[in-house]
Amino acid sequence: MSKVIRLSQNLVMHARRVGRLEGRLPFQQIEHWTRLGKLAENNLELTGQMLLDILNTQSPEL
Repeated sequence: MSKVIRLSQNLVMHARRVGRLEGRLPFQQIEHWTRLGKLAENNLELTGQMLLDILNTQSPEL
């Protein structure tokens, strides 16, 4: 279910720039960062690269 939320202009502009490099739309980049953050909080023992590897092998519905 989609919801409208307010985000800072700075975050959206950063997501736009990074997303363009990664081939993602701004909302997709923010969702990627959110999944990465959730995964990091739940798995404090994993390195950044390990987290990215996990994200790249899972469905986007984390």
